[in-house]
Amino acid sequence: MKLRIASMAVFCAYMLSGCSGKSSADGGTSSPLLTSANVETSDSTTTAESSVPDPTGADCVVKIDGAGGSVSGNGAKVQNGVVSITQAGTYKLAGKSDNCCVKVNAGDNDEVTLVLDGVALHSESGSVIDCESAGALTLYLESGSENSLSDSESYPDGETDAVVFVRSDLKISGAGKLSVNSVHGDAIKCKDNLAVFDGVLDVVSADDGIVGKDGVYLCGGKVSVNAGGDGLKSTNDTDPDKGSIYIKGGELAVTSGADAVQAERGLIIKGGKITAQAGGGITEIPENQTAWDFDLNNSDTSQKGLKAGGNIKISGGELAINSADDSVHSNGSITISNAVLELTSGDDAVHADENITILSGEINIPQSYEGIEGKSIDIDGGNITLTATDDGLNAAGGDNANVFGFGQAVDDYYVSISGGNITVSAEGDGVDSNGTIAQSGGVLTVFGPTNSGNGALDYDLSYVLSGGTLIAVGASGMAKAPSTLSQPCLSINSEVPAESRIEVRGADKIILEVTNPKPAQSLILSCEEMAVGEEYGIYINGELAVSVTAEDGVSGNGVQDGMHGVTLFGRRN
Repeated sequence: MKLRIASMAVFCAYMLSGCSGKSSADGGTSSPLLTSANVETSDSTTTAESSVPDPTGADCVVKIDGAGGSVSGNGAKVQNGVVSITQAGTYKLAGKSDNCCVKVNAGDNDEVTLVLDGVALHSESGSVIDCESAGALTLYLESGSENSLSDSESYPDGETDAVVFVRSDLKISGAGKLSVNSVHGDAIKCKDNLAVFDGVLDVVSADDGIVGKDGVYLCGGKVSVNAGGDGLKSTNDTDPDKGSIYIKGGELAVTSGADAVQAERGLIIKGGKITAQAGGGITEIPENQTAWDFDLNNSDTSQKGLKAGGNIKISGGELAINSADDSVHSNGSITISNAVLELTSGDDAVHADENITILSGEINIPQSYEGIEGKSIDIDGGNITLTATDDGLNAAGGDNANVFGFGQAVDDYYVSISGGNITVSAEGDGVDSNGTIAQSGGVLTVFGPTNSGNGALDYDLSYVLSGGTLIAVGASGMAKAPSTLSQPCLSINSEVPAESRIEVRGADKIILEVTNPKPAQSLILSCEEMAVGEEYGIYINGELAVSVTAEDGVSGNGVQDGMHGVTLFGRRN
């Protein structure tokens, strides 16, 4: 029976105790398990439920030797290279064979545990482990053991397509190692829920690496996947309560020809260490690349790092992703907090069709086409550093909306900054909104384009600046200043060579300072310490460029409002 629990608190409380193992009633130690696991996003809940028998007392021991072997206990037999298991219980397997498979045909409510204690099994005809029926199957890796499973190209039955093929829930646990090598298709495939608790899992696959149709749960262990297709995947697209992925801990390393982690519904990451290279990754973005070019060149294969059809919530962990396509991609919304992300992308580093919310954590984007793109972007905290060959922060909505521009500004498109420390280096627009920009706090530093076809700031409706610090340095041809302000803002036109030190000095101290890595002509500078009526000097490499008396709104010899163009001492040219 599947038990649905609506509260994530129940799941988390269980995980804190259950993922590290627990004592059984008789004093033995049972392997970690999911009694009731819930993954909740705003659009999906996935549930896995069952228990794991105690592997310390095996009901049956099977020693495999070539096409035969010996059986001690009940529930299993070995014949003609087939280990058949027909009832609930714990079965310890050892030995090796060049052509052997394990078939599980137990009752629909039967719990079956396979304790792998030094097996090396290869199948010349289909899956090595084929669980046709059971309530749940557990692969328990005996402490210190090394186990390997591999297939060939031949799958004559046409029903299975993975080295490990399971039609029930699948759980992997223990303190040993399991290597799975598929030359035919997928490596590990589960038609229900798949959970990994501990152990070392090394997967090499011609197609997808690890697939849990209804849900995937990574709670611990060390998992390595090298897949020609997707790395870690949940595929249920018919049940809105299924198809999610939950990562709580452990280490996950994925190299994939397609998506590294792909959830049909929601994706939740609460901890662990994730490294991924998708689609070969990217070492250099062509200087003139556009998103249109990218879509044309990669229309047949999705090569994203983390991808979800629903919402993505990242609230912990360390992530290092190098992807040919988006590094983090959601067809819904994305929330990031308390995590460390290093994202290198051939397209968007972070993309959501709906909202992106960043609450805290560290986000470093050393290379991207666009840094962070969503219909709306809320930044309340965290440290963000990004480099983009096009726009840095882009509120445009849709997929690669910047290509088409959507032609019409709407209130739903916005960038809101209330906290955090954000540094943007962009060759397109530094911060671009098809609607509005609002800043009430935080520190926003933009090193904008060197070409006059873009600006450090760009918006279609308004930029309301009511708090925080703004430093926007870039080309002057398309420069914009905030349109509505409750603190002074200085707008200066001055030739600023690359690697120049820019300082804003008040009467007795420096109130703003930054080193600009690129040549620039337009400086937009504002902070809460500025006061109306005070005179400020703008210094370039220690030399005074201009003195400005701060007034209400925008002051100086640069652009005065949201209009493109150059203003010199009150006269627009």
